[in-house]
Amino acid sequence: TSAMTVMLETHKLEEVARVELGRVVSSLVMLLSRSLGTKYSHRGSVISLSKVESGSVIIDPISITLETMRALFSCVNCVVVANSLTCSGLSDYTQLVQLLGQLVQAVAQHGPHHLPAIVSGHVPFTSASLPDCMRVASLAVLQACAEHKAGGDLALLSSIHSVLLKSCTDQLPLARRLALQGVPALAACSAMEIESNCVASLSALISGVEDEQCSAVSLTALRGLVSLLPQVPPNHLHPLTSSLALKVRPFFESSSDDHRAAAISIYSCLARCADGDHKTSYLDYAQTILVPVLLHSTSLHLPTRQACLDTLTSLARVTQFQPLITSLSSYTPAQGFPALVAKIVSCKCGALIEMYPTAVANAISYFKSKNPMLRCNVVSFLAEVLCYTQDTEQEQVQEELVSAVIQGMVEMLKDQDREVRKLVSMNLGRVVILSIKN
Repeated sequence: TSAMTVMLETHKLEEVARVELGRVVSSLVMLLSRSLGTKYSHRGSVISLSKVESGSVIIDPISITLETMRALFSCVNCVVVANSLTCSGLSDYTQLVQLLGQLVQAVAQHGPHHLPAIVSGHVPFTSASLPDCMRVASLAVLQACAEHKAGGDLALLSSIHSVLLKSCTDQLPLARRLALQGVPALAACSAMEIESNCVASLSALISGVEDEQCSAVSLTALRGLVSLLPQVPPNHLHPLTSSLALKVRPFFESSSDDHRAAAISIYSCLARCADGDHKTSYLDYAQTILVPVLLHSTSLHLPTRQACLDTLTSLARVTQFQPLITSLSSYTPAQGFPALVAKIVSCKCGALIEMYPTAVANAISYFKSKNPMLRCNVVSFLAEVLCYTQDTEQEQVQEELVSAVIQGMVEMLKDQDREVRKLVSMNLGRVVILSIKN
């Protein structure tokens, strides 16, 4: 590679560099991937980075390969791309993926005409029979190309998408994640391409959601669905809605904040298909998530909070009840959770009123939540809903549920959190009085 660097600095090989750019770049990228964490002694033997003696090391394959890549892009007058190939260290997959992302971004912005050659050079290295490091490197390049919409070349983007789809079942979690990360790029393709490939793309992402080996893969799949669902024709989405709603629901409670935010956002995306005969089905799904969406709407995790408010707004639009739509549009997080619940309940939306008995039953379990914010919110929610339902004759909640709520509130008077105790003290009397009246 040192000899190659010298040769590329001459103008004689410029044309050769242009013609062979894809093959040369892919070969150098593969060399990078296989050189992670290694240096060589003067005898050519591999030395562990943790045991390097500065005096004995004369060859660093990473530095030499990067120098060669810079010379290559400079030779084809892509100086900006060459300058993007800088890194403080390259010892693991994470750093490699980041570096290759920088490279592709620079090429997409300053030399997009080189992308087809670079892509074609890397496609063969996605084969499942090749070493992990080579598959990761090639998929990192293809994923970055998809992220940057192949520099505006929709035909190239479509071909990249097809390759990424095939790698969504790779045995290596990181390879699956990179492939799934590029799948939503289908949204930037032509309407015909979306029509033809949306079902396969959704199936790949839904399978990724169920990945039990790596949480990063499931998170990538959830986020991919959030990106792609708004572009999928409703006729293709309707058959998948039921299974998708069920598969993302567990992430509301059992995963990270990022998983929760993405899962909640999917319900917001599904609302666009809640038309005609599908409205009832969506409201049935909404009934099962109303409580967690409401309770997490004041989360300190901003994406979760925004996802909750967006989903509530989407639900309001599905109900087509204008007072509810207007009330939610006037709400700001600064007003606090009690104000949000009061706005919703005071609208007297029939579709939501029908959900209240199920919502009350689902909410009781949050008395035992480890999160004081959720315990505070569930007290405010139950008090507001029961003060409405038990003050009417038509929408009353069963006495057994009311009794369970009162018992739970009484126990929470001993809660370790001062704010929870304060809210219980403020609301317990209201609920008890109404239960006595009935």
